[in-house]
Amino acid sequence: MGIKVLIVDDEENSVKTLQAEIDWDRYGIDQVFGAYSAEEARNVLKQEAVNLLLCDIEMPGESGLEFIEWIREGTRLAGFNMECIILTCYPEYNFMRKAMQLGCSDYLIKPIDYQELYQVIEKAVRRIEENREEEMKQDMVQELLSDSEKQDIIHTKVIPYIRENITNPFTITDIAKYAALNPQYMMRLFKKTTGKSIVEYVTAYKMEMAKELLKKSQWTNEIIAEKVGYVSSNYFIKLFKKQYGITPREYRKQLGGK
Repeated sequence: MGIKVLIVDDEENSVKTLQAEIDWDRYGIDQVFGAYSAEEARNVLKQEAVNLLLCDIEMPGESGLEFIEWIREGTRLAGFNMECIILTCYPEYNFMRKAMQLGCSDYLIKPIDYQELYQVIEKAVRRIEENREEEMKQDMVQELLSDSEKQDIIHTKVIPYIRENITNPFTITDIAKYAALNPQYMMRLFKKTTGKSIVEYVTAYKMEMAKELLKKSQWTNEIIAEKVGYVSSNYFIKLFKKQYGITPREYRKQLGGK
C-alpha cells in the first residue's frame, strides 16, 4: 500500500517546489497533493486518506496549527493516523510548543535544509510502516481471544488508558497497541460495549472535566482548554457549545458568576 502526502502552504511556489524537488518514489510515496489554504486542504482530506502532512503555520483565514488541531481531533480517534511536519519561517518557542502538543513529529525552519527534510521524511515513513505492521500483529492476537475477553479489555484497558492520557495527544493506534487489538475492530467493539464512539466518549469526558473546572476555578478559557487537552481555546469553545448548547462564559453565568 502506497503512502500519500499533502503539502499545505499559502505560497504556491513553496508547494510546487517541494512537489518537484523531492524524490518521493524513494520513500514509497506514490501521491503528493498540494493545497494553498486550510480550506483547500480540508477538501483534499475529504477525498484522500493522507498519511503525511507538511504544513506551514501562518496562512490567511486559519493557521496551520489550528488546521492540525482540527485534523487531530477528526482523525486521531477515527482509526487513522497522520504524521505531521511543520515547515515555517517562525522559530518562536510558543509555536514549537503548540506543534509538539499536537503531536507533530518535527518542526523545520525555512529556508528548508533539504538534507534535514529528507531525514525527517524518512523517519516519518518508517513510523507509518511500523504502525501498519503493528496492526497486522494485532489482527493475529485478537483472533485468539473470546468475545467476553475482548469486551473485558474495553473496561480494563481501553477506558483506563483514555482517562489516564486524556490531556495527551494519543491516537487510536496508541490505544489499540496498548490493548493488543486491531484499531478498526477496537472502535466497533468500543461502540458496542459503551454505546458511544471513542470520539464521542473522549469529547464528553473532556467537556465534563471542563465543566468542573469552570465551577471550581476562575481560570480563563485558554487555561481550561489546555487543562483538558486542547491547544486552541476557540476550538474548545466550539466543542463546549456543541456539547451543551451554550458557551463556557454562558455556563459560568448560569452558575451565578462563580
